[in-house]
Amino acid sequence: MHKQWLALACGVAVMPALVHAQEVAGKSTDQTESAEERAWDIELEAAYLLKSGNSNSESIVGKANATHEGLDWRQTAKAEAVNTTGEDDDTGDDERTAERYYASYQLDRKFDDNNYLFNVLTYQKDTFSGYQYQASYAFGLGRRFIDTTAHTLDLEAGPGYRVECIEPENSYFSCDDKQESAIARFAGKYQWVINPNATFKQNLISEVGEENTTLRSETSLTSKINDHFAMRLSYLVTRDSEVPAGTHKTDQETTVSVVYTY
Repeated sequence: MHKQWLALACGVAVMPALVHAQEVAGKSTDQTESAEERAWDIELEAAYLLKSGNSNSESIVGKANATHEGLDWRQTAKAEAVNTTGEDDDTGDDERTAERYYASYQLDRKFDDNNYLFNVLTYQKDTFSGYQYQASYAFGLGRRFIDTTAHTLDLEAGPGYRVECIEPENSYFSCDDKQESAIARFAGKYQWVINPNATFKQNLISEVGEENTTLRSETSLTSKINDHFAMRLSYLVTRDSEVPAGTHKTDQETTVSVVYTY
């Protein structure tokens, strides 16, 4: 099974180049993309929290978002890393209290201004969730139901496949004890441009499986400082309907971070 995931990962890795080549080949001289359409929109987000006194802890959060909007294709990539260490009350030694990594890549094929076909690959590793990793692939149909200057709303639905590693883990894609299941994926993406300097976003993703249903809800408010820097307040909720013994079903994260855009 790990060979199939490796082949899928390799395919996703080369997909952006193939998409770009196909778009270039399919254009006439009158259909050349504008500079804005050719460019990637990239955001780098970072947060650091140091707490001392009655308790000592250190939290580091790093995120990256990249989007490419072409004439026929749209690509969206996302990566997150969260690491928190704290002082053990009994021994006084530093110990890790949170460690989470998340990555996703989505490729949309536009049919017209409102409808598109999506393909999405996700991978999450949270060492305190009870799962060594959770990986999934899904495809289906999406539609932009609201498209105004201030508001956009996309809804997506389609089938997919998910692998969840319990324990032990041999590598990032190999596991002795794992669950594999078909899933139904539902997603909603809402954006409200409040004014030129403030944007509200709400992303909701649910993967419904026979053994486990996952939910990921991310709410954010971004306020621009200048053309390149912004402040962002974000609230993330993740939930698994079924978890290994000794772990909670729901995790919540609140982050205030600095965003650099170029």
